[in-house]
Amino acid sequence: MIKKHILLALIVAFSSQSYATTIDSESFKKLDYKSAVTTAHTLYKNNDGIMIKVLPNKIVATFADGKSSSVAIPKDQFFLSIAPYINSSHPCTNHVLTGCTGEIKNQTMKVVMIDTDTGETLIDKKMTTQSDGFIDFWVPKDSNLAFNIYYEPKDGSKRVAREVLSTFNNDRTCITTMKLI
Repeated sequence: MIKKHILLALIVAFSSQSYATTIDSESFKKLDYKSAVTTAHTLYKNNDGIMIKVLPNKIVATFADGKSSSVAIPKDQFFLSIAPYINSSHPCTNHVLTGCTGEIKNQTMKVVMIDTDTGETLIDKKMTTQSDGFIDFWVPKDSNLAFNIYYEPKDGSKRVAREVLSTFNNDRTCITTMKLI
């Protein structure tokens, strides 16, 4: 039984490693915008010198050989990655999918997102922070969105973070300012 687990771990490690080394500038630019984000998540904290960040209109990958490529984000879409925190955060403008790290990883939170221009509730559900401590959202471009994030940590407290985020051409894609109080 132990041998099977070791073999499985080696296969997973080898598969991840070989995948990370097969992505290059040419193959990255052939991805669609959602696949580019998914691919970037598989390369989180990689040792191959690959950096992938999200700007308001495109996803840019830079490789160890100095080459870079990008994938366009549709004009009506905007990517927000939010890292709610209690004790520590980092200043950021454009989210680096392969490097930015939030404080609270793999934890369930309730997220309510309201379009402040229309009053429509776009999200009202429980979501789990990723292994990098962020929650990713594809949201409407050119909007003002009120986020309310509710979290109940193991200490039994009830915390909330609130912020209105805009999704225009010069806005942040990395939100590290939502302190849970």
